[in-house]
Amino acid sequence: MMFKSIELTQERKIILIGGAILLLLGAIYRFYPVIISAVSASDEIAMKKNHVEKFLRIVEQRKQAVNENGYFKRRFKQMESRLLTGETPTLAAVAIQKILNEISDASDVKFMTMRVMKPKEGENTGYVRLPVQFSMNSDVVQLKEIIYQIEASSKLLVITELAAKITKSKDRQLIRSRITVEGVMKAHRAES
Repeated sequence: MMFKSIELTQERKIILIGGAILLLLGAIYRFYPVIISAVSASDEIAMKKNHVEKFLRIVEQRKQAVNENGYFKRRFKQMESRLLTGETPTLAAVAIQKILNEISDASDVKFMTMRVMKPKEGENTGYVRLPVQFSMNSDVVQLKEIIYQIEASSKLLVITELAAKITKSKDRQLIRSRITVEGVMKAHRAES
């Protein structure tokens, strides 16, 4: 059978163009998500890759934080081993006096006075500072040696105050010093 040619009038042309436009809009509406997903798949892959890299950095930072935490825990234990021991601050202060007497004997210096001062509790720290004050006459080398030995002690001792005055004695100059040394102990040991 033969098709008759259809006459295209102005009205039919407009209807055909309108139908073609509607068909095109329907196709776009139907296939738009597929087209967009194909185009944005590379963007999505890049975004997911960035997320993975970010999470890998976070995991690496966590590993580093765990290592640093271990280091600081070991360092904290080392520092705590240098704290004074004793059931009370008085007994811990006796340990400071003993260390100072050993240092004075090694440096060949006699302390003129030595007194234990009132303990100082740190607010919310859990530690008690125990000051011991002593005075002595020495030369410069002996004073330097005593200061060094105090700072290098196996226990955590800190010189918090040092007052020195030069005096003349017979044929040499002496330094009259008043030094306050503080040791540290855990506060819970201080409680009776």
